[in-house]
Amino acid sequence: MKLNSAALIENQHDFVKLIGNLEKSAHVAIDTESNSFYAYFNRICLIQISTEQQDYIIDPFLAGDIEGFGKILSNPDIEKIFHAAANDIAGLKRDFKFTVNNIFDTSVAAKILGYRQLGLAPILLEHFGISLNKKWQRYDWGRRPLRNEQIEYARFDTHFLIPLRHKFVAELEGKELLGAASEAFEKLCLQQITEKHFRPGDFLHIYGAQSLDVVGKRILKALYLFREKEARRRDRAPFRILTNDTLLRLALQRPRSLQDFTKIKGVPRIYTASHTAVQLLELIRRNEEQEDEMVVN
Repeated sequence: MKLNSAALIENQHDFVKLIGNLEKSAHVAIDTESNSFYAYFNRICLIQISTEQQDYIIDPFLAGDIEGFGKILSNPDIEKIFHAAANDIAGLKRDFKFTVNNIFDTSVAAKILGYRQLGLAPILLEHFGISLNKKWQRYDWGRRPLRNEQIEYARFDTHFLIPLRHKFVAELEGKELLGAASEAFEKLCLQQITEKHFRPGDFLHIYGAQSLDVVGKRILKALYLFREKEARRRDRAPFRILTNDTLLRLALQRPRSLQDFTKIKGVPRIYTASHTAVQLLELIRRNEEQEDEMVVN
């Protein structure tokens, strides 16, 4: 398939031109990529946009002030097309304080129409014979510079959404379901941002935690709190600091030396040669030597 190159928006001049083009469009397809699989404080790292004529990729780190995009999102005369809009809308509200009006969600439409597979890939395969490349599905979109193949991957999340929307509108009208779909879309626009709240007592939800003795639970809680603090400090997803399985192994095996520590499955190598290993060993020792007491959630 021969396509025009996606337009990468990396400066304010190009962004202003883009907004001018979007203001003339009746339909604008939108998707976002975030770094939630990698960062503690996840944020939108890429915004993909398609019109009937062109695909665009906004780099929000380089494009400058993108407040003008908020006016497109809130404009009731421009229909914004998403696939599974909930996370995208939540991120746009959280990171940029944008308001979203007048959307069409192709995933919600597919569900209302009775499709069994609601992912974008199977739907595009069925309607357009297109197989999406999933190579970059779990990529850290916060990394720069972007490679051409990553930009090409990202554009396909929106490239077919407008023609897909047209197909689904016809199907919804044929089954007299367009009204129900419109109500569902309006509810998506009104959804509130869900804040991330850390609860210290959630360490007990780790698989295997309930089978630990009192000392083991105390150590596990201390490790859980350590991981949270490190994840925030380094802006890393908690499981990338230490996985739940590794926390449990440390609480069970309670290494006393660096040699023992290095034998624990799942401990990152970088920890065994750094001050972190000393910190964790001291944390385990201190909590193991405390007198038995009830672990407070």
